[in-house]
Amino acid sequence: MAGVLDAASAVLVAAEVGSCHRLCCAFSGGADSVVLLDVLGALRPHFNYRLEAAHVHHGLNPAADEWQDFCAEFCERRNIPLHVFRVEVSRDHPGGPEEAARIARHAALFSVECDWLVLGHHRDDQAETVLFRLLRGAGVQGAAAMAAIEPTQSIQRTGLLRPLLETGREEILAYARERKLGWVIDDSNADARFARNDLRHRILPAIEARYPAARQTLARAASHFREAAGLLDELAQMDTAAAACESGEGEHKAFNRASLLNLSSARLANLFRWELRRLGAKPPATVRLAEILRQLRSVPGPLCLPLGDCVCHSRRGRVWLVLEKRD
Repeated sequence: MAGVLDAASAVLVAAEVGSCHRLCCAFSGGADSVVLLDVLGALRPHFNYRLEAAHVHHGLNPAADEWQDFCAEFCERRNIPLHVFRVEVSRDHPGGPEEAARIARHAALFSVECDWLVLGHHRDDQAETVLFRLLRGAGVQGAAAMAAIEPTQSIQRTGLLRPLLETGREEILAYARERKLGWVIDDSNADARFARNDLRHRILPAIEARYPAARQTLARAASHFREAAGLLDELAQMDTAAAACESGEGEHKAFNRASLLNLSSARLANLFRWELRRLGAKPPATVRLAEILRQLRSVPGPLCLPLGDCVCHSRRGRVWLVLEKRD
């Protein structure tokens, strides 16, 4: 049990959490979030932060009302304020019900005013995320998966903390048993029709039969990818500073087209990806980004090119990106 507490405490120390901070724990009632909230409660006297929790009721499972009641009782016994959100999940979302539920959940959680939104992701989740993203063709940024500390950014008002990210699932369950904690069980987590569940219950165990330390090594690989992604971000910032025009194009940052085209294709693509993340845009399709760069190099005249949920403009020797308005 001490190992779980020490690991979580180290993350809070690294994030410089203190008495002026308000923490909100994403609380589903599952084992991971139960242990996380118990750990945060145990550490609260030491750090003196304000602690609350948020539960999202998706209405997709017949037991959802019981889960909400469990969470309310758990928090009441510990004198932890609980926010409850009832959300509607689109049944015809192109990404499927799993993606629709994730979007609705995140919207609810990020509506809570706090300094840090605290999530219960652990080392096994990290391994699954790395493998899942690699199988979908992710680059270095995607393969870096999750970070224990994600500070507030311009596109994200609330920082993210994952105090259990270096802790394995078995350690979390051992903590729960030692503390005699109860939790709810979501039977949909065993449904192999969902890609993440199939990875968790079939593919990763098959890999571990040959490579027993697969989850640990995948999680370690994520830290290596994150280090490389950080270096790419530093390079993008340097290239951005060198290519930026003194004045933008209206309210948008503009780049000198000739300076951009002096960069190699890899560095130019890296700059575009970094700028798109800064704007809060979704990662661009590799093929589409390559086509944008090709046209910038080969078409001398004005350009107006869609790039995911952004538009790339080029005119009068300048290039700038505009995030399209969303409903």
